[in-house]
Amino acid sequence: MPSKNIFEGQSVRAIFAHYVYEELRKRKFVSLVDILCIYYKRNKSYYNLHTYSSDKAYIQLKKAFPEVVKALEKVEPGCVIDNGKVGKGRAYRYVGKADDPLAAERQAIVQKTVEDYVEFCKASAGIMPASWFSSFFENTQLLLDTERESESGKTPIRSSLEQNLTNIHLLPVFYKAITDRHVLRFFYQRFGQEPFELTFHPQFLKEYNGRWFVFGDAERLLVDEQGEAIRETFKVYNVPLDRIVGDVSMIDNVEYLPAEKGIYQRFFNDIIGVTHEKGAKVEQVVIRTKTEYQHGLLQTKPLHHSQKETLPFGRYEDGEYGEVTLTIEPNRELRGKILAYGQYLEVIHPQSLREQLKDIIKQQMMQYSDEKYKKQTNYMHII
Repeated sequence: MPSKNIFEGQSVRAIFAHYVYEELRKRKFVSLVDILCIYYKRNKSYYNLHTYSSDKAYIQLKKAFPEVVKALEKVEPGCVIDNGKVGKGRAYRYVGKADDPLAAERQAIVQKTVEDYVEFCKASAGIMPASWFSSFFENTQLLLDTERESESGKTPIRSSLEQNLTNIHLLPVFYKAITDRHVLRFFYQRFGQEPFELTFHPQFLKEYNGRWFVFGDAERLLVDEQGEAIRETFKVYNVPLDRIVGDVSMIDNVEYLPAEKGIYQRFFNDIIGVTHEKGAKVEQVVIRTKTEYQHGLLQTKPLHHSQKETLPFGRYEDGEYGEVTLTIEPNRELRGKILAYGQYLEVIHPQSLREQLKDIIKQQMMQYSDEKYKKQTNYMHII
């Protein structure tokens, strides 16, 4: 049975093996205290007042250190010497000829990590869009193996969103344009409108609710009533992939405009989804939970990264509930998230968001009114 690689895994012992080896490679005397100081980010004077052998990690270090020395001695006998001291002052020094004598062992760990990642990629074909996966692993054995495993039903992971979306094949096209800094041209058609041509500098890709969006700087040419060309420019322009019409072509004679540093982190920081609504501002949104289960669910699956529990679930004078607060810019995606929880969530503040949700619920109630249902069913009978 082959011996285990001392560098393998993420255990404390393996971490110590890496530390010990790196310090010995510097060809200076290294003690157990030196390694503990590195591990805990402590000053060496700490152990003037504390016993190093009482540290929780000491047992693993006591095993890892001799394992590294033994591995070095196996490659080159006599390459590690000690300073002749005992106890806390005992230290070891590497005096061998090779600068990286255990390079093969560490490379094997890197290779194992890559192999594990490849296996994950194969499994994750169930959550990646097929065109995305195929684009990056085109003509590889990995793609062939993945397709065979998927066909045989062996893929152990799958998303509830099947990614069978219009123009999903353009996802790797835009990704490559971003990484290679290429300007693209295509026709974009908003819902219910005529297509128009965009010169587009793709900068960022985002998926939300199973739909892919590309963001970037854009330019659109219009013709006014006098026949004069008008050039409109936009920053952080949002294009859903499924709204692109026809082919996407690359432009060579236009200089690519990169994104401003941090612009997309700022753009998405205060919203859910991809939409900034006109006139909306960041504010405190207080949401009341109506059951202990829903309150717990919001704790493990928060609506937004800013969410904080401001009132634990419990019994109060006016009822049984809990509250969470979001620091967020209200938009349609937030309203959709809240409405998806039905009667189990109630917005307490701000009033403007309460009114918006109230109007939506009123319209839903009208759609499901008995009177409307009778008229619809009578009409169906006539047909």
